[in-house]
Amino acid sequence: MRRIIASPLLLVVHGRAGGVIPTELQDLARELEGARGVPVALEALTAGEPPDLPAGSGAATLLLVPLFLLPGSHVRRDVPQIAARCRRRGPLRRLPFLGSWPAWQGALADELAALKAQAKERPWLLHHPLEGPLGAAFLAHLEAVTGGRCRATPYSAPNPADAALPLPGPALPLALAANRLTDALPSPLGVPLLQRPRFRAVLLEALMALP
Repeated sequence: MRRIIASPLLLVVHGRAGGVIPTELQDLARELEGARGVPVALEALTAGEPPDLPAGSGAATLLLVPLFLLPGSHVRRDVPQIAARCRRRGPLRRLPFLGSWPAWQGALADELAALKAQAKERPWLLHHPLEGPLGAAFLAHLEAVTGGRCRATPYSAPNPADAALPLPGPALPLALAANRLTDALPSPLGVPLLQRPRFRAVLLEALMALP
């Protein structure tokens, strides 16, 4: 039986200063590209120019995957603008942001349950501050489904001479890839989620299952 050809992917990520894309995201894209047999592109919001769309996306439906964990301004404003640009080039299907996926929230719940079993207290989810009723509702939902306690943590750029970011107790950074928050956290708590086997496996499986 002939295998159905998968759709090309455009993974939208935040990126670091100057459009730098963390290694763990580049590795994920390369693995997906090899396994799916179709192009997989990464677009960083911090980059000056958008990347070329995956080859062949003018004929096949391009899948736009926003790899963001919270419904902040990037999800509400930047992603729709990127989708509109892509639609001018051809068919597009835009997926919900990663943080809303039930499988991803289940992985967060499992990771936090393991932390709670070790520390004997309810863990914290450290996240970028969110504003407005949508943000508050999502954080309340996240606490309900994961068993964690959400704590807004500003992403101030750390200096080498600064002390490590103080923690209120067992915690998990709500950061997919390395960023200023994970830089400021002491090791090993500062390991971003995509560098943790549980989350990488869940994300890879979900992206591989896309048509």
